[in-house]
Amino acid sequence: MMKLLHFAILLLSLFSLACSNDKQLKKTLISKNKSEGSKNLAFKSDSKTIHIFVALCDNKYQGITPVPEKIGNGQNPDNNLYWGCAFGVRTYFKNSKEWKFLESRKFNSEKLERIIFKHATKNYYLVADAYDGKFIKESTLDFLNSSSGKAKDTLKIGKITIGIGGNSKLLAYVGHDGLMDFQLNESFENTDKQKRDVIILACYSKKYF
Repeated sequence: MMKLLHFAILLLSLFSLACSNDKQLKKTLISKNKSEGSKNLAFKSDSKTIHIFVALCDNKYQGITPVPEKIGNGQNPDNNLYWGCAFGVRTYFKNSKEWKFLESRKFNSEKLERIIFKHATKNYYLVADAYDGKFIKESTLDFLNSSSGKAKDTLKIGKITIGIGGNSKLLAYVGHDGLMDFQLNESFENTDKQKRDVIILACYSKKYF
């Protein structure tokens, strides 16, 4: 878990480049489906999952202070500030000795890529989803619905099934604070009484989330 804390500190430094709003201060699988999980499958209760929702940095579709064009293209995960760059989620965990990279799955939807890791010594899994920057509202909704337990899902990895979304023990949102640009009318109260830890890496998150 300390690796996640170190990652959070490093990533916060990147938000000074992109996340402020001046107006308001290899294994690869192809899938065409929005979700590959199956909500009704039983999953390994003895394993713990960390699920990270990443809204790719996007100069065009987000109210951010523009960053260099190459790293601010929200439709290109490979070069994106929050995903493929040096301290982006995918690169950071691939370079980590504490996490073993299992696979990457590509999508043709709001979600562009999913990466899956297994902890080197503990029974922890880490799943991170890269959302097209144009769909930052959808990524925020998915994160909040999962955090409140409204959206629960499972993921099959080889012969095992793990819990993701609201079935995760820790959920994280990484990206621009879209709530500075749009409002959500939904409520996100916890309805199943289960405790989940949450990390939000976004500008002014305490005020807006």
